[in-house]
Amino acid sequence: MSLPIMTALPGERRGYVEGAEGQLHYRCCGKGAPVLLVHQAPWSSLQFRHVLPLIARAGYHAIAIDLPAHGMSDPPKNPSIECYAENVAKLIKAIDLGPAIILGHRSGGLVAGRFAAEYPELSKALILDNAPFYTKAERAARIGKFFDNQIIAADGSHITDRWAWVREKGDPEWSDETVHISVITYFLHGPWKEHGHNVIPRYDFRGEVRRITCPTLVIASRTDPLFPWGTQIIEARPDWSYSELPGGPGMVLDRPDEWCSVVMPYIAQVTNPSGPYI
Repeated sequence: MSLPIMTALPGERRGYVEGAEGQLHYRCCGKGAPVLLVHQAPWSSLQFRHVLPLIARAGYHAIAIDLPAHGMSDPPKNPSIECYAENVAKLIKAIDLGPAIILGHRSGGLVAGRFAAEYPELSKALILDNAPFYTKAERAARIGKFFDNQIIAADGSHITDRWAWVREKGDPEWSDETVHISVITYFLHGPWKEHGHNVIPRYDFRGEVRRITCPTLVIASRTDPLFPWGTQIIEARPDWSYSELPGGPGMVLDRPDEWCSVVMPYIAQVTNPSGPYI
């Protein structure tokens, strides 16, 4: 049986800190070395609802942020990947995490990567979970291509229309629960929601990877359209580690045990370098 979707998980704590331009919301579980999770656009910290307790159960302090303009965090005046990374740093400093392992899923990987490059003193390790790696031409072609539609239909059809859109554009393996979270989260964000998608092509991650100095794991999911970028990132940084997952972008929600089977050994290795890589 699935856990209730819009309520706190057992043992979860939620809170707010002051960000660069308003409040930042986060949820967390467990105690131990900090592992900070950064969601993709246009989701929220709910994306990690199934893996937060698994990470906590393994002996870590798992924290998931709502990026600015996502979930229950305030929108910024000038959204950007740089802005989002600055707010991740604000959260880490506000709750006194110290150097953290930071994991970014898809576009959250850009935020995590920028954070690691800009704040090396706060970055113990980095995990890029299917991060995009656009060329300059690909970024230029995507600017302005994401349009928001927050019009509420009197008959409620805006919900079913969005559901159909997600089923067409999203991971075909997504469960109904995952699609439901996607649709509800979309409308909860409000009209500034698509800041997340629109800032992605304005950020040059290819130019940033050279600045990252912490240990890094690149994860590529074989049925994710972003899969080829995993090897391209490794070509740019052959000193980084690389692992593959068998599914698509929904594994963090729908196949959490398999997702953790790749993520958790790396977390264990960077927190206990003398221990076995299991």
